[in-house]
Amino acid sequence: MGAGLLMTIAGMADTIVSTGTLVSVPANFQSTTGTGTPFWNNNSVDGANMNVGDFLTGSNPSMGSTDYLGSGLGMYLAGASGAPSFSFLQVGTSLSAQLLFSDSPANYPYNYLGMAGTSIGLYDLADPTQKETLFSAGTLYDPANPNGVYNTPQPSVTVGSWAGYGIYAYTCAPLGPGSAYCAMYYSDPSLNFNASFNQSTDTNHQHFSLFVDPNNPETYYIGFEDNLGFSATEGSGDYNDVIFRLITDDPPVTTLGINADAPPTNPVPEPATFSVLGLGLVTLGLLRRRARLSDASSGTN
Repeated sequence: MGAGLLMTIAGMADTIVSTGTLVSVPANFQSTTGTGTPFWNNNSVDGANMNVGDFLTGSNPSMGSTDYLGSGLGMYLAGASGAPSFSFLQVGTSLSAQLLFSDSPANYPYNYLGMAGTSIGLYDLADPTQKETLFSAGTLYDPANPNGVYNTPQPSVTVGSWAGYGIYAYTCAPLGPGSAYCAMYYSDPSLNFNASFNQSTDTNHQHFSLFVDPNNPETYYIGFEDNLGFSATEGSGDYNDVIFRLITDDPPVTTLGINADAPPTNPVPEPATFSVLGLGLVTLGLLRRRARLSDASSGTN
């Protein structure tokens, strides 16, 4: 994978590595839902205004009203034609995750043809068979509230000696009468693998969307899409099947408490340092403009 973007913020956040670029979340994306632009801005079989963007901007009260992306300051990772591949270079030694939302029957723990609930975690770039689990099968489902907001902190994960890591998901679904498939999806889609048929699968379909928190630059939001292939209704997906927060500087557990879903009051962004490879001046200017807007909104000089 080419290093189209290397971004380190305040020397703390793990570095995004991608051929894509960070672009602003459109303020009016809800008016164009279903166009596939941005790639995550698709209709959802779950209902109107139910994609990952609607959740992260607090646009749909039925999904929760928290604006995680800072009132129009949020950015997402975009490619020239849809969702790009991405991974992280490790800066710290551990990270924390928090489940924010889960809305997919594939998350439900059940035993049918060897299927189990979805699990999500990290994989070693040097050896993708080496994995650390963030959300094990069964933890993405609440019988009392199967489709909804969770705000559930997970234990910190030590990444160990990995120089770099990506995101993976293992999920299963029915495939016709009496059959099923289980697949492993990676944030590098070229690694996507059908575990049931022991072959590559869906290698042109990115199953993860990546957003950056404008007020906490060491924090990322990731939306997962579990559909195999493309859907007539959802296109590449609504990316709301699992939505979680990844905090890469391993903050104290108290920051993941009951109020962790609320954006900071009058946040003071840390100074940012960007190391950018292969980006034009237009993109660099956009990043600087976003930082200035964030400072203005927080009252900093």
